[in-house]
Amino acid sequence: MQRKAVFFILLGVMLLGLSVKAQESPQVPDLLKEIDPWVTTDTNRIVSYIDSTSKLTTQMLESSPYWAPTVRDLTFLLGIDYMGSPQIDNTGRMYFLMRITGESEALFYVDKSMSWPVQLTPNNWAEEGYAISYYAVSPSGGYTLVGVNQYGDEMHDIWYFSRDGKFRPLLQDRKIRYAGVIFDEDDPDQFYLYIDNRKTINFARYTISSAKLDTLYTEPGAVYPNDYRKGKLLFTRAFSFSQSQLAMLDLATKKVTDLTDTANFWGAAFTADGQVVTLTSAKSSDNEFMKFCLINPEKPKDMTVIYDPKMETDEFTFVRKMGTIVASLNKDGYSELTAFAVDGNSIPMAKPEIGVISGVSGNDKGDIVFGFNSPIVPPTAFWTRIGDPKMEQIGRVSTFGFDFSNIKVDVIRYKSADGTMIPALLYVPWNATRNGDNPAIINYHGGPPGQSRPNFQRNIAFALSKGFIIMFPNVRGSTGYGPAWERADNLEGRFKALKDAETAIDYLIAEKWSNPKKIAIWGASYGGYTVDWLATQVPDKFACAVSEVGVSDVDFTNRHSSQVFAKGWEKEYGPVGSPLTHKLSPIFYAGNVTQPILLTGGYNDPRVPPADPRRFAYVLSKLGKPVWYYESTEEGHGGSFKTQIIHQLASSYVFTMMHIM
Repeated sequence: MQRKAVFFILLGVMLLGLSVKAQESPQVPDLLKEIDPWVTTDTNRIVSYIDSTSKLTTQMLESSPYWAPTVRDLTFLLGIDYMGSPQIDNTGRMYFLMRITGESEALFYVDKSMSWPVQLTPNNWAEEGYAISYYAVSPSGGYTLVGVNQYGDEMHDIWYFSRDGKFRPLLQDRKIRYAGVIFDEDDPDQFYLYIDNRKTINFARYTISSAKLDTLYTEPGAVYPNDYRKGKLLFTRAFSFSQSQLAMLDLATKKVTDLTDTANFWGAAFTADGQVVTLTSAKSSDNEFMKFCLINPEKPKDMTVIYDPKMETDEFTFVRKMGTIVASLNKDGYSELTAFAVDGNSIPMAKPEIGVISGVSGNDKGDIVFGFNSPIVPPTAFWTRIGDPKMEQIGRVSTFGFDFSNIKVDVIRYKSADGTMIPALLYVPWNATRNGDNPAIINYHGGPPGQSRPNFQRNIAFALSKGFIIMFPNVRGSTGYGPAWERADNLEGRFKALKDAETAIDYLIAEKWSNPKKIAIWGASYGGYTVDWLATQVPDKFACAVSEVGVSDVDFTNRHSSQVFAKGWEKEYGPVGSPLTHKLSPIFYAGNVTQPILLTGGYNDPRVPPADPRRFAYVLSKLGKPVWYYESTEEGHGGSFKTQIIHQLASSYVFTMMHIM
């Protein structure tokens, strides 16, 4: 107890020197005592609150003259087809997710590039609230497993689709997440997965012919399987977003071998001879990017660097039978494709245009498929082969005649308060002038370890057509810029990252792109947290704010979200109940909000409990602040269906235009 007391005293002393501009609001604790007895448990009162606040918000938005034309324009733009997340089996059949003007995306396949796509998953899933979370194609191509969630709850069920299109559910439980599918290369009748009930994670094996689910192993905390080979299951222990460890489970003996010390590990796979290839920070200095390393399980914790990409790696796939890694590398948000053997020798690969690569996947024969998009190219998918510079587009999507070619994005860097240069994306309308009077939106990404990329975004064309300048900062804590940058927002570093977010506003003003009366700040999830923070700290620097499914109370979210990752959350923000987490929680500064703010929550959200934005909205309302709250009872951590996404975007744009146009 003495050690704990000393820790909190020292932490409190350190926090005295940290920059928190606003004073805490003394009324907040009493207001929380009013709402907390019912905000998570009294369903009738919760639904009544949601109905009343959502009705008022809807009336406010839909009465605006901006509403109808905005919905019309966004409905057209978001009707544009897209395809992505491709996979390929050993027969050469290529699969991908695609939406063709429908309400939600479906799983399709083609047997050769540019042939007519065949749909696998049914259309009526959307009517029942089901959306595809992930899918996994068995290497033989005999069947495909599709994970689905309902109304955004992320408690994934697994459905089985045979090669001839017949399908049935395998695992269904709305309180359990079935995910992390790994196929047994020696026995196509079974696969491995993890089972997450939000309190613990279990590794399991499912036998298809007998419909038998065998629990294999569990341990406290967040553990995720990576690969399987000959009775061994490779897995990762995740301690936080930037701290993890690799271990190996012998299924016969239940013996666990720790293969590494704690570092940052992004993916791992067995080689043909039983070694392990991984992407890790274990062999990188603070100023270096993560490297590909080889581990011999017979000599655990002894690893060899086989390839140093010298830039961020987004993702990689390992073709075990060829001993080859194909990776997508990331420089300032743009991608390039690279390949190399386990011995580190580079292998020639196709060179896509400038854009963003995603969903890299391959088969045993060296066929590689990947998703691709750019600010002017809608998401599509390509095929190539290891060692071959040739590539083919798998399918083409329509833009219905809309011209996106005039969308321009610049990668800029602006100076934060301590002199650190912060990368950001800046979209500027072709006719904008630096007169300090342009409407502007600063959009903060989620995560925290996320990254705003120069992706194809249909709604940006709408924003630019209305004269908006749009800025996407990648503050400290973002991925894409190396392990040290990603760790830089942990604990007390969070204040520096939040300062980075604030100085993005200063940049637009100093560069005469806009002024405080014309700037809106947006964000979702962790981006919503950033918006909540800025709304309570620097309300004089912007005109309005939109916070979607955002965190306002760090401790509340940690206590009411999944407990599997609770300790990891503490490594990012600080121990629950500490002075640090209290000071980092915007809700306690609610009295300082002066500018209009639109808050949203998702009734089925498993990440940010909806009671968190609910509490923030309640407190702000009781304090007489200009707050509007909307919560959908058919959404989770954001919308899954086209109409939901259109409503979210239309709400954000209309609310913004009402206050800065």
